[in-house]
This record gives sequence, C-alpha cells and structure tokens, in this order.
Amino acid sequence: MYIEKENYFIIKELEDLGIGAIYTFKNYGDVRKLPKEKFIDDFKLGDRKIVSGYQTHTKNIQIIDEKSDMFYFEDTDGFITARKDIVIYTKYADCLPVYIYDKDKKVISLVHSGWKGTYEEIALEAIKLMEKRFDSKKENILIIFGIGISQKNYEVGEEFLEKFSQKFSSDLIKGSFLRENNKIYFDNQQFNFLNLIKNDILKENIVTNSYCTYEDKRFHSFRREKESSGRAGAFIYFK
Repeated sequence: MYIEKENYFIIKELEDLGIGAIYTFKNYGDVRKLPKEKFIDDFKLGDRKIVSGYQTHTKNIQIIDEKSDMFYFEDTDGFITARKDIVIYTKYADCLPVYIYDKDKKVISLVHSGWKGTYEEIALEAIKLMEKRFDSKKENILIIFGIGISQKNYEVGEEFLEKFSQKFSSDLIKGSFLRENNKIYFDNQQFNFLNLIKNDILKENIVTNSYCTYEDKRFHSFRREKESSGRAGAFIYFK
C-alpha cells in the first residue's frame, strides 16, 4: 500500500492510477511551520496551486472548481476538485486522513476525519457532494485511509460512546468500540470503513492500514506529545 521515502509515504494504489498521494513523517517537520514553496520543491509539484484551510473538526468541505480563485479557507476540513492544477493539503496528528478518488469522473478529495468529523460523517459528505456536483457514482469511488491512531491507543469515555450510540446503529457501535478492563476504546478507521460500506461504497474499493500514529514514533501524535505535537501533511493531486 505505502511506498516509503526518506520522510514521507506515497500511496501506491493511487500512484498506479496517476494520482499523487503523500503523507509526511515526523522527520519532515511540523507542516504548519513550513512554507508551501517547500512542498512544491520537495514533492515536485511544479506550477500547481496548493489549497488548504484552517481545520476545525467540522464536516465543512470546499469544492475547488474552474472558477475558484481562493486557495485558503477558514473553518474547513476537506476539499474536492477535478482541477489538474490543484494540490489538496490537510494536516494531522492522530486524526484520520481520508483520500477519495472517483476513477470514472476523475475527481479527487481529501478530508480530515477526527472523531468529530467522523461523527459528522465528513467522508460521506464529500461523496454526496461529488455525486451532486460531478455526477459521481458510488461504485466508482476509491477510498484510501491514511494514518491515524489505532483503537488500542484511543481510549474514550462513556459520554463519547453514548453520543455515538444515540446517532448510529448498534452494528456500527459494536464493530468500532471495544470495552475492556473497565475502559472504552474507539476505532476511528473501522467506524469509517463500516459506515462507508453501510452507505453503499464497495468493500473492495476501500483500502485500510494497520499503522498507528501513537505507537509509531515516525509520526506526529497529539495523544503522545500533547501540546508539543507537530502536524503531518497529507496531499493529493493529479500527476
């Protein structure tokens, strides 16, 4: 799945389809402190324009169409585009990146799905917008999960579980929450996986992984490093 470079991963499944998809290691630095010119040089992005936003754990998604001349957005956790001159860029430190590609309509998306984004179903929101604006069909959509925190390192409380239980079906809850030794653990990737399948995304079109930002010290982790944590950069673009 991942092709390892010196300080970032490339997602092979997307690379093979002509889509650049990158997730940076901790040794690349805190992307919030790096200029976009560095990304352009390091990843050989040429004259593409980088679009990004101030992430607030919402389901707010911007569509970058041919008329768009803004490339930074407040209060935004995801982007969609069919433009070949755009790089979508989002930032992470335990939350789940969700890379989305419509293989038929040639549309890309990348959304930041922390638990709040997952609760608001931001990945499904992106797919709905792709259906509405680009006539995407679910059977043509490929989902690749980036690297987030694993279930065994994601302890949550009773109120967290209750919040999800009030909104989502028991099979989703059973499949993504674990109660063990009087503690509760949440699997963000598995919840998204199950919810996408429940909403007609083909299982064979979803790629998961077993990496963990908390355990693997190659990655930034807010749970591990608290306020001193940096951020990883996730990028998707047409090659």
